[in-house]
Amino acid sequence: MLHIHIMTWALAIILFFATYFNFSEKQGATPYFKPIHMLLRLFMVLVLISGFWLWIQAFTMDNAGSHIVLLLKMLCGVGVIALMEVTIAKRKKGQPSNGMLWITIVLILITMTLGTILPRGPITQMFGL
Repeated sequence: MLHIHIMTWALAIILFFATYFNFSEKQGATPYFKPIHMLLRLFMVLVLISGFWLWIQAFTMDNAGSHIVLLLKMLCGVGVIALMEVTIAKRKKGQPSNGMLWITIVLILITMTLGTILPRGPITQMFGL
């Protein structure tokens, strides 16, 4: 399930940037904007489902020391999904969205960093922590 989660959020990030840059501030939406946006929303739901499943599995494990980091990562992940949608909505309405884009990128990086230090993350497994 971890591989599915990583694949879905990686594709969601790619689709987010594709959606964001397929809407021009001067010319409006390209013909590809709406299908890419719908596909992004589908992957957002898949990220939430797979993340929730991993969250349930982690709470059934005996490693109780990482539950705070896991909860923080979960909140950051939900925040990333919300910011993705808000950033695209601001872009569609013609409001300034560059600040929201940078906040979304920073929160994506924070969430990815938290994911790598969790017990099932690559850094933790590599060093046996």
